[in-house]
Amino acid sequence: MNRWIAVDWGTSFFRAYLIENDFVSDKIETNDGMKFLQQKEFENKFINLIQKWLVKNQKIEVLASGMLGARQGWMEAPYETTPCNLNNLNYVSPLINDNRLSLKIFSGVSQYNPPDVMRGEETQVAGFFNKNKNFRGSICLPGTHSKWLKVKNNFIEKFKTYMTGELFQVISENTVLLHSLNSEKIEKNEFLKSANKIFQNPENLTNALFQIRADDLINSMGPVIYKSRLSGYLLGIELLGAKDFWENCDVALIGSKKVMDLYENLLEDKVLSLKKFSAEEMVLQGLKSFRKNLMKS
Repeated sequence: MNRWIAVDWGTSFFRAYLIENDFVSDKIETNDGMKFLQQKEFENKFINLIQKWLVKNQKIEVLASGMLGARQGWMEAPYETTPCNLNNLNYVSPLINDNRLSLKIFSGVSQYNPPDVMRGEETQVAGFFNKNKNFRGSICLPGTHSKWLKVKNNFIEKFKTYMTGELFQVISENTVLLHSLNSEKIEKNEFLKSANKIFQNPENLTNALFQIRADDLINSMGPVIYKSRLSGYLLGIELLGAKDFWENCDVALIGSKKVMDLYENLLEDKVLSLKKFSAEEMVLQGLKSFRKNLMKS
């Protein structure tokens, strides 16, 4: 039986998949993100998490990506620099005391001018390439640090990162606006109207942000409206900055459905074509493609 483990270990989460004959036969998902661990703790934590998959006197191959390869992670996997071909991504192999497994941690990608980095997203992009070999255009990976990439012929040519998700969290939890945003919902029309407001007058962003609180005090339209406005303002300013990535382009979105739907609402009438892909599925496809390339070499 062809049996191995795929791992996506991020800052705040851990996901592992047992692959048997190219199918996921089991999955482990926890909140044991690498931000909660010291370097010396990674090996024991990892073995404890996947213990049920380990077999005595049998070594299983583990391929991993994500923040465990960062400088503060298990072992730093040096960045590949753009432009780069993800078929030839480098990896590092930490020395592991447990002889039931071997581990390869794949590199992230960096860019010198302008300076930028990604770690984990490149695996999703590799998974996308695995299923869309002839795609030429832009890929957007919405999230805490949203990424926009120009790609062609399985190469990442350049990319830009926007702190949209993190800014949303910081503003929602640490500014005066926290009193106005207690909702899980987004109202589509209010969201679109707010994004277009920033498209037309981006210089008024910080004023528009304060108006959220002022309008709540004066008109009390409810947290759904104000959360929709904040989402529209921040996504609007991101898309303005990333305009050369999506204008007159074919665009692929990779992420969670909820967030991708917001991007789709804004982009669908502004791009040549738009397709959406699950981040989890693209990570799996990416690690599978890395393994296939290793077996060829």
